[in-house]
Amino acid sequence: MRVVRHLVVVAAALASVGGCDADDPRSESAYCGQIAEHLEDLNSPVIDTSLDVGRVLAAWRSVANAAPIAIEPEWTTMVDAMETAVTVDTEDPESMQKVADTARESEPAAKRVVSYTQERCGLTIGVAP
Repeated sequence: MRVVRHLVVVAAALASVGGCDADDPRSESAYCGQIAEHLEDLNSPVIDTSLDVGRVLAAWRSVANAAPIAIEPEWTTMVDAMETAVTVDTEDPESMQKVADTARESEPAAKRVVSYTQERCGLTIGVAP
């Protein structure tokens, strides 16, 4: 009887957590919604002005803020890489090297984000690993 009572409590707790999914800003559905909303800026952003850079960074940050805990660190890495990329000084070899190093270091995170997003949302960002 004690085991049954314990299972009922656990089931009720899980049901209450599952019921909040739509309201959770880090739920899978919220994440997939953010991906869908910002798909163009994630895949092929049009950047003609500094305002466009700000818009694209805002899109990446918005998606990162909605990322489920399972891929939150990877999205943090991706946003950090994007923020580094927009600071590049093409006349400065050290700046160019920093961007190249950051991009290379973020590659495993990018592959994980692409794979997770394809599996969980059915949406393709970047190039599939």
